[in-house]
Amino acid sequence: MKKVAVVLSLFFLFTTACNEQLNEPAIKLVDLSEHNMKIIPVNPSGNDEIKLVVFDDCTYNTLSGITQNGKTITIQKQFNSMMKWPCVMKNDTILIGKLPEGTYTVHYKLVDISTNATNPNSISFYFSLPVSK
Repeated sequence: MKKVAVVLSLFFLFTTACNEQLNEPAIKLVDLSEHNMKIIPVNPSGNDEIKLVVFDDCTYNTLSGITQNGKTITIQKQFNSMMKWPCVMKNDTILIGKLPEGTYTVHYKLVDISTNATNPNSISFYFSLPVSK
């Protein structure tokens, strides 16, 4: 009986911990190198084609969309964990484009589209992108 109580307690503790992780909001990054990324050029101006380079990205992570709403840019990539594809590493360059002067917020999301995904937002963070004149 004690073993059943301990197992149930651990189960509820684990379930609660997992639910808290799923509801975690996007985190703000100051240094993109924490996620093997960088902006090219380093200090972009309104005349530059701005790119986000993702180093050592799995080839099965595919770009599903880039949207801009005012000063917020959302970059979303997706994968399907049920496919069990091998992760072949490559650098991926995502074209953000030319932006007028200002400070933008870039929200990067990597989403698992599997129907059995326990955590559909595998990676979600945002960072500031200043564009000079």
